Amino acid sequence: MAPGGGVVTGGAASTQSTGGGAAPGGAAGSTGAAVGQRSMARFARVAFRDPAAGNVEAIVVLVPDGWQAAGAVQWLPDWSRLAFLQTRIADPATGLAIEWLPIQDFIWFQAPAGFQAPIGGNYQGKAYVPPITDPLQFVAQHWMPGVLAHLQSAQVVSVVQVPAIADEFKRGFGGPAQAFAYRIRYAYVSGGQAWEEDVSFALLYSESPSITSWYVNFAYAVRAPAGQIDRSGGVISTAVASRTSTPEWEASFRLVQQLFRQGLQQQMADTAAFGRMLTQYRAESAALQAQVTQERQASQDRIADLQREVLGGVQTYVDPVNRTLVQLPVGWNEYWVNQRGEYLASDQPGFNPNTLNDGSWLRLATRPG
Repeated sequence: MAPGGGVVTGGAASTQSTGGGAAPGGAAGSTGAAVGQRSMARFARVAFRDPAAGNVEAIVVLVPDGWQAAGAVQWLPDWSRLAFLQTRIADPATGLAIEWLPIQDFIWFQAPAGFQAPIGGNYQGKAYVPPITDPLQFVAQHWMPGVLAHLQSAQVVSVVQVPAIADEFKRGFGGPAQAFAYRIRYAYVSGGQAWEEDVSFALLYSESPSITSWYVNFAYAVRAPAGQIDRSGGVISTAVASRTSTPEWEASFRLVQQLFRQGLQQQMADTAAFGRMLTQYRAESAALQAQVTQERQASQDRIADLQREVLGGVQTYVDPVNRTLVQLPVGWNEYWVNQRGEYLASDQPGFNPNTLNDGSWLRLATRPG
């Protein structure tokens, strides 16, 4: 569909990770932390393309062997958030699923006489909603009517604050603000079985004497049969840490931000016009891509430390193939990467996957320091 007209599909918008079948040493589709008898864990690089942006790779995520992955880009030209990178990965063997949640920008002020925007309406690209500071209330009002409807009758088990994520939100915002990050665990029964779900997100509030702008970010949910989330911590953290937009797509997104500020929402909502604009500004997009790449290289160490601290159960390795850092589950003896961007961890000391006639593998080394 056209940007803003629904979920953009096509390309690799719905795919299954490579490998499949039975994971070595465990049940079909299981990996590492989720099984008792294990020998290897394998993660494949899965990418989802955005047809509206020239079919470039938009989202990249590491998916455990045997898991399923689906993703798409939904452009939202009427809103300042502009795009939602829909992503969901799941293990069909255990039911464990990781799903990234829709995010939004909000604004609030005392409405003057004649003001037309209703509560929840669009005001200059932000939702006109009074600030919500209670995290449970925010989940109930923002997500439970939709993607988290199954949690409406769930029991709240715990609410944990995550200061490192809040600090990262404030750093990225760049102005005076207050931020809070949470991980809320819910318990519920589905199909006669006990389930748990962790909902993680951060809220930021920026106030002036008459206007409050507030935002939600870093939002995703992890659901599984009771006990499975805690047993699969390293696998979950690896997937969450890996999920990112590509510099090429991020450049297009920043260009669209500029178009939004110029008030070109109508052209952005038309597929053909949208594509022509991105082509017209190709040189500028290339410059933005170089800027994104430089920014990410400069912040690799900081982001790696943040992910390891917040997510837990992962260690940071230097990837000689992609020339970047990668987080993989702790507790294995050998870690390898191949030219396809797949990662493998083995319990067997001295194991060399090059003996499997499965491509050319290079051993990963932990990041210095």
